Amino acid sequence: MDVKQVFDSLATHEQPPTAVDVHQAMAAGRAMRRRHRAAVAGTMAAVAVAAVLVAGTVHPWARQQDGVAGVVPATPSVTATPRPTYKGFAELRKKYPPKGKVASVPPLLMWVSDAPRKNQLLLCESGPDGGSCGSFPPLTAKEFARRQGELRGVGVWFGVARDDVHGVTAVTKDGRKFPGNLARGVGPGLGLWVVEYPHGADVRSLVFTGAKGGTLQRIAL
Repeated sequence: MDVKQVFDSLATHEQPPTAVDVHQAMAAGRAMRRRHRAAVAGTMAAVAVAAVLVAGTVHPWARQQDGVAGVVPATPSVTATPRPTYKGFAELRKKYPPKGKVASVPPLLMWVSDAPRKNQLLLCESGPDGGSCGSFPPLTAKEFARRQGELRGVGVWFGVARDDVHGVTAVTKDGRKFPGNLARGVGPGLGLWVVEYPHGADVRSLVFTGAKGGTLQRIAL
């Protein structure tokens, strides 16, 4: 017996003598089943969204950044290494104020200052073993760099260079190379450089290179 026959039977034997639209009743039943399925699907979707939110919220607290609240990440952010402060640095900087900026050129802090003599500058350096300042005349037309001093106890050469210089390397007698550190634009058209070398290394020259890696100058030691 199909559904239509069931409704006909009910209408004849159990219902009061009123008109029953079988097709309308069937449509109503289908609509009710669709609403039920939609409600179940909506509930499951809400549960899935809640699970994603719970999984993404690693920490129960939020932070405010640039006016927008966000979840604190599980992985800690990488922070920049703070610039070291050596003993006597503040006094040396106060006595010889930087003519430009103080550059961190590991393992030294370095800057350029005005010298008592006309047309000369001071190169000041502060490191683990103290600090000092030494005067130097301007670089000549043929010079791209100049060696200003050496810290023998820690194996360090340091000096000045034009801003055309983009790299400095110490080269030993047997061809080993030790790349140095360079800070450009520290003073008026000047950069400052530092090269560290291991104890006992037979360093014979310092090679200064340009933006494309070509050799600009070689200083024999």
